[in-house]
Order: sequence, then structure tokens, then C-alpha cells
Amino acid sequence: MPRNARKNLCSQFFHVMVQGLNKEYIFEKEIDIKVYLRYLKEKLEGKNLQMIAYCIMNNHAHFLIQTEDVKEISKLMSQVNTKYAIFYNKKYDRCGFVFRNRYKSEEIMTYAHLLACIEYIHNNPVKAKMCEAKADYPYSSFGEYKGQQEVLLNITAIAEIFKGYGISLEDALRENYKLYRFLEDVEGQDKEKVKEDV
Repeated sequence: MPRNARKNLCSQFFHVMVQGLNKEYIFEKEIDIKVYLRYLKEKLEGKNLQMIAYCIMNNHAHFLIQTEDVKEISKLMSQVNTKYAIFYNKKYDRCGFVFRNRYKSEEIMTYAHLLACIEYIHNNPVKAKMCEAKADYPYSSFGEYKGQQEVLLNITAIAEIFKGYGISLEDALRENYKLYRFLEDVEGQDKEKVKEDV
């Protein structure tokens, strides 16, 4: 069955999801996740897009991506998933498809939806009972929001998003006040507003 061509959308933000074939594990070990993240970092270079949030689970992954050209997402996911499938098949002595589909994407239309999406992505391991708190899971961008590591995020791009809420990057990063604390405040105080906007 032929695939429909993806069209450029009004939004600049997209929630992108990939999943293993038959919902099987495709990130079985730590090295698998690290390899996938390395491929993502390599292929992000030179593309007109920014990674805003991510979470790599055992059988699927979530990404929040900003771009003015949705075709850039197609290029990124095709390149990364193809490269990873070659690695995965060789490592586990198998052949055939690794991913269920090329990817799924959802358009993000409001700031509230954007914040809700970031929270959803970071909360994925907690919901799956893989850990008790978001901070306990090492394979999401939550640690980057806390300033613990730098893997895929572009803090400058994220700072532009938060400008809409009247918070500067300098204020967000000064002393112990991190961007994730602002997210937690939004989660606690503006829950109803987020529901209305989404």
C-alpha cells in the first residue's frame, strides 16, 4: 500500500514516535541506546531542526522536534533508523525490519500543548514503572534540563520557547534554578489550563 506524502504543517513543533516491529524490544541494552543517541547526534548536525525533548525506552522512543521544514524530520528519522537497523541486525545476528513504521508524528499547536508534551515524554519511564521518578531514568532529556549532561538538546532553542512565559535563559540557569523546576511548576499550577489548551 503506497504511503501518503507528508505535507508541511503550520506548527514548528512535532512529537515524533518510533516503535519496534511487533512492539518488540529494539533497545535491549545500554549500548543500544547509546548507539542510537550517537546516530541521532551525528545526523542532527547540518539539519534545520532542533531537538527539544526525547526519551528512549526499550521498544520505542519519543522526540519533540522543532523545525520550519517537516521534510527535515523525514530525512533525520530515515537516516538514523536505517543506520541503527543495520547496527542492530548485525549485532543480534538477524535480518529484516527493526522498526514498526518509519515513524509517527503529532503536530504541537500551543505552548501549553508543548509543555504537556515535554512532561509526557519525560514521564514515560515512570508511567511504564521503569523508575519511580523522572530524574532516575538516564535515557531521556530530563537530565539535560537539570544541567546534568549534554547529549542532544540545544539550550538556545529551548530558551526561545520559554521567552513566551517571561523567563530568560539567565534566570532559568542561575544557581539551582533549572528549567525543569519551571516545568514542574507548570505541571502543578496550570494543569487545568494545559487541559483546556490541548
